Amino acid sequence: MPVRPDRGRSGYPDRGSRRPKTGKALRQVATKKPDESDIGFVAPSDLRFDLSNPRFLDEGFTNEEPVLEYLVGAVDVDELLQSIRSAGYVDFEPLIVERASRIVLEGNRRLAALRLLSDQALRDRLKVRLPDVPNPKPLPEKIRVKWVNNRTEARAFIGFKHINGPFKWDALAKAKFAAAWLEDGGDVVTISRTLGDNHNTVRRLVNGWYALKQASDDGFDREDRSKARFAFSHLYTALTRASVREFLGLTPEDLSAPPKPDPVPAENTDNLRKLMSWLYGQERRGEPTLIQSQNPNLNQLCEVLGHPEAQQMLLAKRDLRVAYERVEPPSSRFADALMKAARQAEEAMAASGSYDGDPTLLRVATNLKETTHGLVVVMQDKSRKKDD
Repeated sequence: MPVRPDRGRSGYPDRGSRRPKTGKALRQVATKKPDESDIGFVAPSDLRFDLSNPRFLDEGFTNEEPVLEYLVGAVDVDELLQSIRSAGYVDFEPLIVERASRIVLEGNRRLAALRLLSDQALRDRLKVRLPDVPNPKPLPEKIRVKWVNNRTEARAFIGFKHINGPFKWDALAKAKFAAAWLEDGGDVVTISRTLGDNHNTVRRLVNGWYALKQASDDGFDREDRSKARFAFSHLYTALTRASVREFLGLTPEDLSAPPKPDPVPAENTDNLRKLMSWLYGQERRGEPTLIQSQNPNLNQLCEVLGHPEAQQMLLAKRDLRVAYERVEPPSSRFADALMKAARQAEEAMAASGSYDGDPTLLRVATNLKETTHGLVVVMQDKSRKKDD
């Protein structure tokens, strides 16, 4: 789910936020005083929401009311409603607005709060209740905006703020932002500096975004995943592994080449659908995710895809544990199981002072003793045969 916009007083950055980590030039881009000729004052009702905001990802908004509903549900607009009613609208910084369209490229959450505060009918439709505040402060008739001619002019400021500021984008929002900038003629070097990542990281994020877009166009439903959080890192990490790339029909990773849309060849899109289902699940199809945690499950999946017999087992059974048994030598599985049992036995011994005399637990411990004795006999016998 997208991260929420800035959350300081009245929705603006907190004074105690960390200083940006990128270079001096970028700090100047993000913090320089706007030219007065680029500043204007506009009624909130005359501004438009940005339907292409990176936080909205692929929500598919076609008009403004669903945007408002999304912001209310996903980014704690109610917190900002409370602040503005209590303290008034604090003009900490201008909204960034495209001049010709009046689309708010930066400040959609603030615009949402002001719209809701001023429109009873809108609040009723969205079932939003205003916080009970004594002596609520009046709303501004107009708010300060910084005009830009297009998204390109706004990108350095917006990207810098949401990567290094008090409210950071997640990897998926960064990937979408970087991909859009590249498609608009941006270069990896500039984008990397703005996002505070190295060139390879940006390329991998964009490669992951393009693969996700292709999978979504081919029927993958991100909202039908098994887990509440969409772990984008699973995908862009998997795409760096040779076994996964071969499974998808991709060439070996070449980070000198520019990312390209629809990276997976048409004849391998079914494998892409399978990979996305393994990574995230498709619940309505009865396909739960195979990845409970990136470590070790993602590594295991990559190893399975690089082992022909294990890959066939995964395709047939959709069981990562069973498939991985074909990859991992039986001796390694035995060693891992034995070490795990030893650790758990030590933990039980350390907690034995809390045993309350339950006879069932005593029988469990007795059976464990017999099992351990049998295990030692087998190991000793094999050890003697090896020495002979």
